[in-house]
Amino acid sequence: MSPWLYLVLAHVVADFVMQPYELVKLKQRPIGLWIHSAIHGLLAAAVTAPLSPRWWLVGLCVGALHYPIDYAKVNIGFNEGPASLVAFLVDQAVHLAVLAVAVLLAGLPLRGEMEMGSGAVSAVFYYAVPYATVTFAAAIVLYQFAVAYGTRSNAGDLLTPGARLAGYAERGLVLTLVLFAAPVLWWAGAAWYALRFGTARGDRRRWGEIGASLVITVALGLLFRQG
Repeated sequence: MSPWLYLVLAHVVADFVMQPYELVKLKQRPIGLWIHSAIHGLLAAAVTAPLSPRWWLVGLCVGALHYPIDYAKVNIGFNEGPASLVAFLVDQAVHLAVLAVAVLLAGLPLRGEMEMGSGAVSAVFYYAVPYATVTFAAAIVLYQFAVAYGTRSNAGDLLTPGARLAGYAERGLVLTLVLFAAPVLWWAGAAWYALRFGTARGDRRRWGEIGASLVITVALGLLFRQG
């Protein structure tokens, strides 16, 4: 697993698992941005510590640069329509680019393989990346999609505990099939999403939301299956 992927996992955890709604609202003030940025910096340093003596530099880089990036996103004010989704995706792309810079500052290879302890531990970290992404990060992506294209009367419905758990289950099932099952068995996941499309009753906006969920999950499964 590359050092960059370790940092991606830390980023997903910090941005989508350890950022509750209360912290999102607090980010309207500098203290909230500092807390959120510090969480990113600490997690980045923690996953880099076993790989490089420059772990502190990685944490400093990630934490320090996270603040202005999120400050810009909070204050740009793109909260409605397709622009909100674009702003979200650009924000994430910039954060991922910062992680690459941090890897280089630590003197680590961007594409080289480095194990975190035993091979089994490294495998856990490796597969944690797609699973954390399709569960926690994808839930927010789909919420942003719903906000951008009005797929629901209330996009916040996607963030309720029940909707989140249902999303975790369906995307987790499809991801597991793509990662570990023979392609002939992928029909099980396809059948579930076919049912989802059917229940949408021809609502093209809802089809877009369901299709985005499927594309994200299958793309990550195929990408990490190759590993």
